[in-house]
Amino acid sequence: TYDYDSRYFIEGNFGYNGSENFAAGHRVGFFPAVAVGWYISNEKFFAPLTDVVSKLKLKASVGQVGNDQIGGDVRFIYLGTVATTGDYVYGNYTKTKGERVNEVANPNVGWEVSTKQNYGFELGLFNKLEIQGDWYHDVRDHIFVRNNNIPAYVGMTTMPMVNVGKMKSWGFDGSLEYHDKIGQVNVTGRGTFTYANNEILRNGDALNKYPWMNSVGQKIYQKFGWQAVGLFESQEEIDRSPIQFSEGNHSRLRPGDIKYRDLNGDGQIDVYDETKIGRGDVPSIVYGFGFNLQYKNFAISTLFQGVAQADRCLSGLGIQPFSGSGGEGNLYANIKDRWTEDNPRQDVFYPRLAYGSDKNENNFKTSTWWQRDVSFLRLKSLQITWNLPKRWTNAVLLKGASIYAMGTNLFTISKFKLWDPELNTNNGTSYPNISTYSIGVNFNF
Repeated sequence: TYDYDSRYFIEGNFGYNGSENFAAGHRVGFFPAVAVGWYISNEKFFAPLTDVVSKLKLKASVGQVGNDQIGGDVRFIYLGTVATTGDYVYGNYTKTKGERVNEVANPNVGWEVSTKQNYGFELGLFNKLEIQGDWYHDVRDHIFVRNNNIPAYVGMTTMPMVNVGKMKSWGFDGSLEYHDKIGQVNVTGRGTFTYANNEILRNGDALNKYPWMNSVGQKIYQKFGWQAVGLFESQEEIDRSPIQFSEGNHSRLRPGDIKYRDLNGDGQIDVYDETKIGRGDVPSIVYGFGFNLQYKNFAISTLFQGVAQADRCLSGLGIQPFSGSGGEGNLYANIKDRWTEDNPRQDVFYPRLAYGSDKNENNFKTSTWWQRDVSFLRLKSLQITWNLPKRWTNAVLLKGASIYAMGTNLFTISKFKLWDPELNTNNGTSYPNISTYSIGVNFNF
């Protein structure tokens, strides 16, 4: 590391790492990194501006890190493994037991390498407001994945692990903090903001028949399904529409059932019409903010947290009536918001519901019909405190004492109303976050 006059900074480091997971000749990896900084507000020419811009610093870094953790039973992939097989046929000869290659030995497997970049700033204004921001970019190459491009006629029972995966991620992290005294009120405010995104560049999978089916170019947890274009309004519309999944399924369609988009125009709704739907349930934006106010012996503090650009595809018991044995399963109060002949709306929550011989799986396919925005903003905590006057505490030999009232998970603002949008569930069958309220006292001796 080097620091010149608290204005210019540089730091460099490297790792020279070896791993027994790889064959000789591929075991050692070299991973360097360097970072620089410029504290502009410490420059002499900046002195006239420091009453307004009290701090200004720019920083940048770039470096690499390596990963040797393949994991599972394929740790020593360069050795390969064998396994006992059942009956197999070779020409006219049938053998009941034998040995076969399980994991194919790959002596060329090596380090997974991540190249990280970061560019940021630190800004202070009026000695009251501090702002920090960092933009990052990460390219992870040589990721261990199954090489699913090998055709079946090669005869492999397990596709080999190879260093062909690649993806990139990028985003922004920001924070601000404000301190001030307005009259007799001490004010502190804080906020954070994170945006994160990623894209698969290579994953070892063979290209699909149609480009909209490929996961390359999509996010790592991208959901795939069918595009719903509304509900059938008449039997005539059903008769002139593409066959939905099968002749048997199509023959059971009725007005009020979901209609799907035929992406390849072949007159059949099937796996070749599956495509990217929604943004996924991992939010791209996470943020939070809060403040502390103190006036004489009273103080109040809050914390809000929220996420945005996240959705979830609803499914399972509770969402799909009659999907359990004998129609068992919980139902939600919005069950009345469904398509019927007396209520043939296109914006209902449920399409036509059916049971018994009239039932089909058409209406509960993974599709945009069941996609819901689960963004939310929550008042995570609120605390009100009264610090007892010193003359009271001194009289009873206390250094200090306070009475407080506190609440957590007090309310949530979200378009999604069926259950807590923060829960990691597609049907609500998960223990909910609970609201708590407490009153207490603190004594300092």
